[in-house]
Amino acid sequence: MQFSNIKIHGKKSQLFVTTQHDKKNNTHEVEKILIDHTPSMVGVLKDSQHIIKFVKARSWHEYVKLLWNHSRITKEIKGSELLAGLGLTVPTIYEAGLGIIPSKQYEYIGYYVMENLALSGFQELSDLIREGAIDTAMREKIMTAVFDGLKLMRDNRIVFSDFHLDNVFANSSGDITWIDSGVTTYTKMNEKKFIKKFNQSINRYINYQYTGVSLLSEDESTKLKQLFLLAA
Repeated sequence: MQFSNIKIHGKKSQLFVTTQHDKKNNTHEVEKILIDHTPSMVGVLKDSQHIIKFVKARSWHEYVKLLWNHSRITKEIKGSELLAGLGLTVPTIYEAGLGIIPSKQYEYIGYYVMENLALSGFQELSDLIREGAIDTAMREKIMTAVFDGLKLMRDNRIVFSDFHLDNVFANSSGDITWIDSGVTTYTKMNEKKFIKKFNQSINRYINYQYTGVSLLSEDESTKLKQLFLLAA
């Protein structure tokens, strides 16, 4: 068992129990913060330039969920492994840690260090669409890959509950990578719950808006409804 702190703004974070460790990566200092909001904080590590994601604790109950591997941090890490097992592309995870020692100043339930997709030419699909950086043919290729991935998850009874276009990265060749994959697998005994949760996920994807505007075209929304919404 290994314990670790990570420097953020020059100060040590709370203590973590490291569950995965990359011996080649000895740098534990956040050089730049990219996102800092209620669910998580995402930054870039000094020297290695790997991405580090801290999952925030919204209440002490989050720590209890760590005990049976049902927390958001464990679901994202296991979800990444699950999607990779299906043949989908996900970022390499180099290191992970759990904040199972809460204190009066606890903030994070865990963290993981992953591949920096920007260094290999990938960008959030939502940004590419908003910036008009992809033409019609490339958009169709990328969205077809997204639809194929969702179908693969559906056929394997997997629900990507928080799916939207921020969770897909794409490059200039139209290759895609899935991130933040907090997924849940349902058995045939939970058919009704699977259908309910899957439909909720697809509807959330269809209705997701960025500053009040949907990034999906009308044809894409219609195709999603026709192909993916399951009969209850």
